[in-house]
Amino acid sequence: MSKEATVQTTATERKRGNWVAKLVLIVVAIAIAVVAYFILAAILPRWWADTIAGQIKRDLGASILVGVFYGFVFTFVPLLVAWQATNKRVSWPWKFVIVLIAVAIATPNLLTAGILIGSSESAHAGQRTLSIDAGFFSTWTTISAIAAAVIFVILLILWTAWRRNRRTVKRLKTEQRAQELNVRDSEKRRAEEAKEAERQQVIAQRNIASETERRRAAESERDSLRQPQSTVEDQGEVR
Repeated sequence: MSKEATVQTTATERKRGNWVAKLVLIVVAIAIAVVAYFILAAILPRWWADTIAGQIKRDLGASILVGVFYGFVFTFVPLLVAWQATNKRVSWPWKFVIVLIAVAIATPNLLTAGILIGSSESAHAGQRTLSIDAGFFSTWTTISAIAAAVIFVILLILWTAWRRNRRTVKRLKTEQRAQELNVRDSEKRRAEEAKEAERQQVIAQRNIASETERRRAAESERDSLRQPQSTVEDQGEVR
């Protein structure tokens, strides 16, 4: 009993040690994530604003075109990729991977949103850079992102309706084929029953004819047997 108790105690201590190690790893991961967030929040807004400013170079027409491109493409494509995760044939780990890929594709718009709605010093510096060097970029990025989301929703509704109509048409065709098969089977069954009834009628007529012939043969045989007796009686009377 003491050995079993020792084994159980050792197993319990190992489980506690595993839980403690997991808890420490979780705390360390959260701490790293928080530190990375603050570092990226201090670096990325300025870097992204400088990148956009370098692409536009204070050209208002270029700011509109670049804003439309980033806003539409990096909203519509991530939504299209993320929608693939709703497929029932995709397993849960792959659903998570697909969502991560969609978020990664949407990074340009997320960075722009971080600059526009951010309250850090880096975000404010990015706002100033975009307002000076890329005047209409933020506005047209927002407009294009909203337009991309609306278009995606409209296309999704149309695709869902088309798919539903396709399923309805397929179901109706299947039901129509089933009805046609049932009609054909019933007609075939009726034809077979009619043929069987006709065959039975022919057999009955043949049986009746054979029975009639048999009766006639029996009657003729009886008549033939009666004729000699009547002849003998007639001869007796003559004598």
